[in-house]
Amino acid sequence: MKYSDDEILQALKSGHDREVLKFIYNTHFPKVNRYIKHNSGDQDAAFDIFQDSIMVFYRYVKEDKFDPKYDIGAFIFAVSKNLWLNRLRKESREVVLPEYVDFSDTGGNIMDHIITREREEAVSEVLTKLGERCEELLRYSIFYRMKNTEICEKMGFSTENAVKTRKYKCMQKLITYIEERPGLKNALQKL
Repeated sequence: MKYSDDEILQALKSGHDREVLKFIYNTHFPKVNRYIKHNSGDQDAAFDIFQDSIMVFYRYVKEDKFDPKYDIGAFIFAVSKNLWLNRLRKESREVVLPEYVDFSDTGGNIMDHIITREREEAVSEVLTKLGERCEELLRYSIFYRMKNTEICEKMGFSTENAVKTRKYKCMQKLITYIEERPGLKNALQKL
């Protein structure tokens, strides 16, 4: 059976997802598998990355963060690609990037999403340099878009003003860190 993107989203939200997940695997895994095998990976790695991508997609849908204007297959492929490239960077393997990537079957402009994800990953790497407390605070604020009241409760701050003050100091620390590294600043601007 074939499902439209709307049907997939409805099924995942309602919990009737077994057949839909099978459909997603059958439809989208081959493309991810080819990409990873072509870039220093094997079938097991492709399956692991695809599993992780499905979990990201599933979480986005369940938390109402997935924008339905994006093509599901293109979203899953973009997440898989980013996860694989991150793993390769960590393992310092050689990556063969295609000269041309065909996004014609994406049904939308997935490049915006890819660029956003790459920016998030670059910022995420920088956040780890700021210390645990600042990293946690800025992740909640930037990536999870949590309100100060939520952050206050989650991190054990005494008041919302304490959260605001700490967030300001952490942002200043982040800005200083980036400003002191022109190469990093240029790289972040190009994303």
